[in-house]
Amino acid sequence: MKKTNIIIADDHLMFLEGINTILGDMPEIGEVHLATEGKQVVRLLKQFKIGLIISDINMPKMDGIELLTEIKKKHSTVKIIMLSMLDNHRTVHKVIQKGADGFVPKFTSKEELQKAVRTVLDGEQYFSEVIKQRYMESIFERKKYKNIELSPREKEVLSLLADELTSKEISEKLFISVNTVETHRKNILLKTASKTTTGAVKYAIESGLFD
Repeated sequence: MKKTNIIIADDHLMFLEGINTILGDMPEIGEVHLATEGKQVVRLLKQFKIGLIISDINMPKMDGIELLTEIKKKHSTVKIIMLSMLDNHRTVHKVIQKGADGFVPKFTSKEELQKAVRTVLDGEQYFSEVIKQRYMESIFERKKYKNIELSPREKEVLSLLADELTSKEISEKLFISVNTVETHRKNILLKTASKTTTGAVKYAIESGLFD
């Protein structure tokens, strides 16, 4: 049987060891390399022939989303399964849209994790039922905002507001007056039916504007 070398990435050593033990029972698995952050995964990819990565999302230096983007861009033949406690619909939507081969929550069973690995190694995708449900929720959320349109400038201003820039700082960055920034902000609040800038930023995240 052909064996596949894998990398398991998580910033919690006990969790790494646990996943290593679970996958150690699988005859399909060859060498197992452990990493505690995304950049370490990238270095391991240069040193070893890797077929599969199992990665957490919350990690230092380079998180799982950044790692996923890097893998799909520069190592397209390498499969990647996301394994995380973050299963809210926005995170799930982003992971799936960026091309993950699988996604299972950390509270999944040993049997389901092994099934996910086998399915992905066979060339298919695997998403647990709760992940599929969250993805459908994300589609529903985005449909709610489909008919709301912001102008390119309004999107630009909202993005800078999300970065916590003041109206004065935005005016200087975009070479427009403070009054114009305030007008854009008011229009954004009106169009998104938001009472505050925080509410408008929440709209932007849920509608996928910042994806």
